[in-house]
Amino acid sequence: MLAEEILNKIADDFDEVEVYVEESKSEEFELKNSKEFSKGLEEKKGCGIRAVKNGKFAAGWFSGFDNPDDIVNEIKSSIEFAKDVDADILPKEPIVFSEVKAEFKSIKSAEAEELLKETVEKIGKFDKRVKQTKSIGLGISYKRFEVANSYGVKAEGSYSLVSAAAEVLAEDKIADLGYFHLDADRLESIDFDFLAKKSASIAVNKLYPKPIQTKKYSVIIENSVFRDMLAHFISAFSAYSVINHTTPFEGKLGEKVFSDCITIIDAKSFKNRPYALPFDHEGNRREDTVIVEDGVLKTFMHNSYTSSKLNQKNTANAKRSSLASVDVGPFNFYVKPSDLPFEKLLNMIDGVYITEIMGLHMANAVSGDFSFGINGFLIHNGELVSYFKSATFADNFYEMIKRIINVSNNLYFSGSVGSVDVAVADCVIGESNG
Repeated sequence: MLAEEILNKIADDFDEVEVYVEESKSEEFELKNSKEFSKGLEEKKGCGIRAVKNGKFAAGWFSGFDNPDDIVNEIKSSIEFAKDVDADILPKEPIVFSEVKAEFKSIKSAEAEELLKETVEKIGKFDKRVKQTKSIGLGISYKRFEVANSYGVKAEGSYSLVSAAAEVLAEDKIADLGYFHLDADRLESIDFDFLAKKSASIAVNKLYPKPIQTKKYSVIIENSVFRDMLAHFISAFSAYSVINHTTPFEGKLGEKVFSDCITIIDAKSFKNRPYALPFDHEGNRREDTVIVEDGVLKTFMHNSYTSSKLNQKNTANAKRSSLASVDVGPFNFYVKPSDLPFEKLLNMIDGVYITEIMGLHMANAVSGDFSFGINGFLIHNGELVSYFKSATFADNFYEMIKRIINVSNNLYFSGSVGSVDVAVADCVIGESNG
């Protein structure tokens, strides 16, 4: 194990030290305008060091090396200690893990091109108003990493992520685009039929918008949309946000912060998801972690430093934001589904079904305030009766989540975050002109 080899060469120079080594490969295939095919390939290799000496902390990263001795010499000559240590930095439980299961499964360019063209053909057959697939892409990425520290942690693991996305143009008097994205742990887990149908239907639905009046509605937020919202506001669940006083949940452990129909879990593993590892990026042992249970905040996400600093249980959510920087983050973080099919959730609501939001990047993750442009449908008697575009939805995320009245069993995952459809009461939607 390369990380252990480097550790053994430098351990005597520090009071405590961690070595992290990462190798990654990725392939990208894209078909533009149904005929312009392209391929990209990227490979990276790097090493990150975190060390403590005489009560001072330092970190550094190094890339593109071939010989471990090159790294050792660079570490010893360039690392500088500046930051005082105010809590434990590294995990101190000696653990040995080896979970190198995933492999980089490349696909031949001809096979990728044929798969993308077949999906474009399905998109075109969905509806005669579909005029063109502007772009369809397939990405395959693989990461293998090792971590070793001076307390006896020796862990190595790997994962792969496959993603596919399509952007479709539909036209009938007016023209508009539909976009949808899927990802999973392997190519066989991507439903290209669903990708074709979903991206095409989004585009076609936008062709006949009708006005919507300003008033207070009950709304259903589509699973992919609420997933994106949850991912944007996920820093509120980070223990670093407690330390930095930037989460409204500070001091609210054991208190209700969501409605009682919401349970959020960060799972050790999940079917067809890539991040099924028994340890985090520091080598802490992972288990299923209940973040919110029946609306009650049970824990924040922690790594070794935050758990030591706040004297709370380490949830093994250490994730690398870079080779030498350890943050906290989700692995398989999702809203627990109910037993309620989407159709029955739809029957419960006369109001609005939100299928797209615009302006999420402008939402304030600290205060929770947002003002979105939204697209979607009016709901009446369990039916989607008319489509609207460019209405407005302004609220506060941390208040809105207390008004969730039910959730579906329809789970959508992207990356490390997943959600079901959620129904929310008393949302003010501003008028659109169609």
